[in-house]
Amino acid sequence: MTSTMQGRLAALALVSLLAFAALATPLGVEPVRFNRDIRPILSDNCFACHGPDKNKRQANLRLDQPNRSVVPGDILASTLVQQVQAGTMPPAGFHKTLTPAQKQLLMRWIGEGAKYEGHWSFQPIPSSPALLPILGGGRGIDALINARLAKEKLAPAPLADKRTLIRRVSLDLTGLPPRPERVAAFVADTRPDAYAKLVDELLASPHYGERMAVPWLDAVRYADTVGYHGDQNMNAWAYRDWVIDAFNANMPFDRFTKEQLAGDLLPNPTPSQLTATCFNRLNMVTREGGAQPKEYLHKYATDRVRTVGMAWMGLTTGCAECHDHPFRPWKQADFQSLAAFFAQTQQTFTGIRDRDNEFEVELAATEPAVQDPIAIA
Repeated sequence: MTSTMQGRLAALALVSLLAFAALATPLGVEPVRFNRDIRPILSDNCFACHGPDKNKRQANLRLDQPNRSVVPGDILASTLVQQVQAGTMPPAGFHKTLTPAQKQLLMRWIGEGAKYEGHWSFQPIPSSPALLPILGGGRGIDALINARLAKEKLAPAPLADKRTLIRRVSLDLTGLPPRPERVAAFVADTRPDAYAKLVDELLASPHYGERMAVPWLDAVRYADTVGYHGDQNMNAWAYRDWVIDAFNANMPFDRFTKEQLAGDLLPNPTPSQLTATCFNRLNMVTREGGAQPKEYLHKYATDRVRTVGMAWMGLTTGCAECHDHPFRPWKQADFQSLAAFFAQTQQTFTGIRDRDNEFEVELAATEPAVQDPIAIA
């Protein structure tokens, strides 16, 4: 018998021994999860050659997805385990070595069915049974937090005093500290629903919409200037007010989305819906005389795709402008398709910022009776 054959038999015997040990998972131990337990191991040791990057992938083997080297429920038949135990994977030149605990975890995962999970941000939220009261600790996120605190043998922080509570909730919901007289009134209010009434009061404040609008305006790159070169003014303030009003009116999110992305395409759009489409004009815009029109029209369209990805989907879609995204289900064709939608935005052929796509909006009746133009798609 050759030394190679002896080595393979020894490796197979070791795999068999460890496989039986891996199957003997202690009662009460939480099942292995791919994203939490397995993906980090494969990412650190295997993905360089067998991961999402198709340009560097070897043997046409991708380990971040179900593949031929893993047989769910059959540790001995899984070549991934055989090669890891034999020391052939990762290869010696890669200078990576799996610990015994990592190997055991891989085998436990396969023995439990080798369930794969996609990118964590695309996984569904926990089902309702997981959000039931735990240890008398309330519902929803409170139940999950209290369960983890109990596991770590920690206690929740004590309830804050009323002065601290009103300051915290006022800053959270309006961005402003409470007035001294409002603090005194809340401290003196002994009703059991005093805090709930305070929250309702703050939610009804016009400052609530201002507070909520801040992160959204940051996400959609709102600014009062064009960004390039001379950084001239841009009349987009009415869009800012539209966002504030939308939050104060608790506008449904589907409507909030439609009116910003394509309010002008709705049947008989109102001035408010047209104002919402100013989102499409919030990108940096050049007024340079020597600017190349097609270059800048392309810049504007791709900027809108990146912003939609970030603000609405929580994705960095910019990678897919040049190639398929290696870690997320977002391909170059998807990027270009969405860019084609925005390419239909009517814009002067020069690509230079001008007033051809502005219209007049009236200020509220409480303001001076003047008119001012706003950039609009």
